[in-house]
Amino acid sequence: MGGGLHIVCALLVPEVFFKDPEGRDGVDRSKVPLRRWKEKCYVCKSSNGCAIDCSEPKCPLAFHVTCGLREELCIEYREGRNKGGIVAAQQTGKFKIVARDDDKRQ
Repeated sequence: MGGGLHIVCALLVPEVFFKDPEGRDGVDRSKVPLRRWKEKCYVCKSSNGCAIDCSEPKCPLAFHVTCGLREELCIEYREGRNKGGIVAAQQTGKFKIVARDDDKRQ
């Protein structure tokens, strides 16, 4: 849970925010739930790092942002509150990442 943070993770993990959004400075990850740090990535099978959930309803898959990008998972930007599965709580936009592994979905 300690250590550095990828900029792309700061942009895509819904509970991570920049204290200074204009300068992309002062990352605050204090609101990231403990379960994200323990969840296993379905891409690399590791539970090291922070995993995010697939934004598709009822999809049980979770993965590291960097693993998702490496595997070219779909990334969709949505602006505002309640505009999809992964949206920042303070009316800031976040990205939605969708797992494209139909065999592993329910």
